Amino acid sequence: MLKRLLITFFSVFILAILLFFVISSAEKIQPRSLVSNDVLLSQQVLSDTLAQLRNNSGHIELVFKQPELDALMNVASYALPGARFDGVINRYGVALSGHAPLLSTGRTVRVACLLLLDNNRFSINRCQLGKLPVPGMLANWLLRWTLRNVVASPADEQLLSLFAKGRLDDEQLSFIDKQASPIVLNLQPALYNPVALLQTDVALAPDVMFYLKQLDQLQRQYPRERRLAFFALNVLNTAHQRRDRNSNDNTISTYHNAAWALIVAFGNRKFIHYANAAITINKVPKFGPALLSGRHDLAQHFLYSAAIKLISSAQLSTQIGNLKELMDAAAGGSGFSFVDLAADRAGIAFATQLDSLQHANLPLYNSISFEQAIIPHLHDLPEGLTEQQLELQYGGHDGVGFKQLERDIMARIAALPLYRSTLATSADAM
Repeated sequence: MLKRLLITFFSVFILAILLFFVISSAEKIQPRSLVSNDVLLSQQVLSDTLAQLRNNSGHIELVFKQPELDALMNVASYALPGARFDGVINRYGVALSGHAPLLSTGRTVRVACLLLLDNNRFSINRCQLGKLPVPGMLANWLLRWTLRNVVASPADEQLLSLFAKGRLDDEQLSFIDKQASPIVLNLQPALYNPVALLQTDVALAPDVMFYLKQLDQLQRQYPRERRLAFFALNVLNTAHQRRDRNSNDNTISTYHNAAWALIVAFGNRKFIHYANAAITINKVPKFGPALLSGRHDLAQHFLYSAAIKLISSAQLSTQIGNLKELMDAAAGGSGFSFVDLAADRAGIAFATQLDSLQHANLPLYNSISFEQAIIPHLHDLPEGLTEQQLELQYGGHDGVGFKQLERDIMARIAALPLYRSTLATSADAM
């Protein structure tokens, strides 16, 4: 029996090693270039597509040309650092590929698929995972399985039906349905709560409603108060007092509950889906706009970046913030703003440091000093830069000057009182 188990184990082990080398390679990933117009065009394509799906008046006609696909591939490649996405549309089919690092192995993996019109039905003809061929039947099954597990019914089946109607004409890909019902895209409920994907029943912020009610009371008590720092300081102090009274809750930090309440109240009420999917949006009190450094847009940058960090990662939040600024740098936009970028990074730092802050010092702050503790001075940071100015003055979004100013912003954030005390305490403990 033991001999049979050992043979089985080593057989599986050897097969796993062989599979690893079959699907991966030592090939270097060549980065794609990105310009502001890519971000602008991608945003326009996505918003127009979603609007037409939702309000189609019985007729859907989505048309994608090569420049639009190139823009989407460039943005996707930038949003996932180290990865590269490519796509080609011609009269014969659509070729899509993705190339990404394979964890920390030093190797990369490439996935490529060919989409064709077969028997008057658009579908995935075949795919390739590294050197391993993937039959079209399996690839199409994976597409159906993914859609049904990501998109809530009935939109999943509607999208699959629309996808099958794809046509290739004059080197453009179109999806036309002349008898379409509105397609409202909603995620499956489990996806609003990433923790649920780990098969637990724990919400990201189970007690968020308590803090939302606290914020609502503060808003009613101080109707002219709009400073985000005022509301943040009050709810964090409340969280600190509650944690002192109830030190047995080691599952979810009370500070995360308070932070999510701020994000939902003054960022976007729809974030309640991620904070606690059991709470419907109509239960969230309505709040007026909040200000950070005297500006509403900076409060939004701060809160949205904090939310994306809490849902996903600091890296993704950083990339999304950069993409937003690159879009603003396009012709007709408000211009690239390092001030906005600093607010993004400050929000990420706030979300990252929630558990390690010196919360015992919170009562020592007032609204003015607390704002100075969560966002650096911004007055000397450039704003309103066109893409050409960004390129000439800083070498573009990947230039030496850009990276240097980014490092300067991060150094300012690391020196903020709320984080500096944390770092000092950590150093003393070493």
